[in-house]
Amino acid sequence: VVCVGGGGVSESVGWSKMVLLRKLTRLKRLLGMTRKPDNSWRQEYGLLQKPKELPFIKKGWPQFDKPYDPTNSQIPPSFRVYRPPEPPRPKISRNSDDYNEDNLHNLYGKFQFEAKGIFHNHGYIAEKEVFDTAFNLHLVGWLKVRSRFILGHVQGDTYALSYFKKYLEEKHLSREAGTVDWVRLWEFNTGLDLPLAYRHLFCDKDRRKYKNRKIHILATLEKLQIERLERDSTERRKADQAFLDATCVRNY
Repeated sequence: VVCVGGGGVSESVGWSKMVLLRKLTRLKRLLGMTRKPDNSWRQEYGLLQKPKELPFIKKGWPQFDKPYDPTNSQIPPSFRVYRPPEPPRPKISRNSDDYNEDNLHNLYGKFQFEAKGIFHNHGYIAEKEVFDTAFNLHLVGWLKVRSRFILGHVQGDTYALSYFKKYLEEKHLSREAGTVDWVRLWEFNTGLDLPLAYRHLFCDKDRRKYKNRKIHILATLEKLQIERLERDSTERRKADQAFLDATCVRNY
C-alpha cells in the first residue's frame, strides 16, 4: 500500500532503505567476527622482492627435479589414453607350510647409481662390460654410459642387486674400459610387486644430431677456456704480488 498524499511515497521508500541498510550492517558485522589473517608481519622487500619460483615448462608440461629416466619424457599426449583399473592383488599366504623349494617367494628391489671417471673409446667398452654384468644377473632397467660418467637404474632380485652393487663399489672394470673415480648409489627400495616397471635391460644411446653435438662441444670448450684464463690470471696476480713483496716496491 502506497500513500500518495503528504509525501507518503518518499517516507515509505526511505523506511525500506533503512531496513535494508540495517540488514546489510548486521550481515557485515557477523562476517566481521571472523578475523582476517594479519600479513603485516611479513618482510617487505620493496624493489628487491624475489620473483615467483615457477618450474621449467616443456611443451606445456612442468618439469620438476626428478631423477633422469629415458623412458619417461614427461610430454603430454595429444589424446587421453584409457587406463583400465588395476587388477586386485592376490592374497599372500603367511603360513610357512604353504611354501616349499619350488614356490619360494622372490623379493624384488631397485636402486639407481652414478659413477664418475674416465672411460676410453667414448665409453663403448665400459658400456659393454657393465651391460653384460647386469644382463647375466637377469636385471632390468636402463644404462647410460658416456666418456665421463655412467648412470643407471636397475631392478630385479635382491640377491642379484647385491652382487651388482658389490661389482660397482669394487670398481671391477678392465684397464681397456677405463677407470672409476667414485660411485654413488641412491633410491634403494625392496618389496616391489610384479610386473616391474621395466621388462628388459637397454642402453640409452647418444642420438643427438651433429648440429646439437657441435653446439654442446663448443660450449664445453668455451667453459674450459674461461676456466684456464681465470686460473692464469690468478697465478699472474699472485706472481706480481710476490715480486712486489720480495723487492719492497709498490707500483702506485
